[in-house]
Amino acid sequence: MRAARLLPDIDDLVIADVPTPVPQRGQVLVEVVGAGVCRSDLHIVDGAFAESVRRPVTAGHEISGVVAATGPAARIDIGTPVAVMVGWGCGTCHWCRHGHEQLCPAGREAGSTADGGFAEYVLVPDARFLIPLGTIPALDATPLGCAALSAYAGVRRVLPWLEAGSSVVIIGAGGLGQFAIHYARRLSDARVIAVDRRPTALDRARIAGAHQVVLDDPDAAHAIGELCGPLGARAVIDFVGSNESLRLSAAIAGPRGIIALLGLAGGSIPIGFTTLAPEATFTTVVAGTISDLTEVVRLGQTDLLDIPRYAYPLDRVNDALADLRAGRIDGRAVICPREQ
Repeated sequence: MRAARLLPDIDDLVIADVPTPVPQRGQVLVEVVGAGVCRSDLHIVDGAFAESVRRPVTAGHEISGVVAATGPAARIDIGTPVAVMVGWGCGTCHWCRHGHEQLCPAGREAGSTADGGFAEYVLVPDARFLIPLGTIPALDATPLGCAALSAYAGVRRVLPWLEAGSSVVIIGAGGLGQFAIHYARRLSDARVIAVDRRPTALDRARIAGAHQVVLDDPDAAHAIGELCGPLGARAVIDFVGSNESLRLSAAIAGPRGIIALLGLAGGSIPIGFTTLAPEATFTTVVAGTISDLTEVVRLGQTDLLDIPRYAYPLDRVNDALADLRAGRIDGRAVICPREQ
């Protein structure tokens, strides 16, 4: 089969012919219909997580497809359309037993420590990491396993702060941010404010359901403060994670508010008694749980967010990465391995 491989000492992904995996006991072989291109893929290719990325490895972690083959004792039917969970825990440690396999210290992740979805097939270690899609077409479901999952987990994390009349600010209105707007509107009565540097992304934020949008410029904190009022933002979800976005998050979160960081741009802010509003909470959110993905798929059965999809064949995977890096994609770039 053909796969886009991250090789030692090479900056771009390389298309290579590799053996098609044969599923062993409990394993499932999924034919990839679509694999989304995330900013975390950019970070991996650019070497940001070199200490935790296995090379060589097939890239791509946001995967949808159809079950093509199963090993003995794999509890899923061949032909089932599925969303693939991004992280694969051991199943036996404390975190896995309590439903947080994304925190498993021995866990693997498609596209970085295990071969991922920029390929014609992906081998999944257990059927519990596959969520049947039901009536959702597999290609439409491509963003569910990462973008939608992470956005849902971020919104769910801040939901206790989102009483009626409160404000949630979503920084970064790309694919994840648009899903977060969608879920914040669906799951809460809070005012949803989207922030981005790109006017086109703010246009998409409005379509996704944002009540207000703010251009990320030097006046953004003041503009957001005017919208939120004296209580400030009750919740901020940062999908960027740069020094600048974190400084903005700290400036707008109100007393007893919460900042949830999902962005991987590598920024930081000092944390001290006076650097955040009184009794404000700062937390990170790591992907989501298998239960979260199950709920994302369930919600998608009746209200699947329509995000622009930019389809690329496998041999143009580096073009997709370049377009994402250049800010030319306001929705989701998707690698379609079967399109020649």
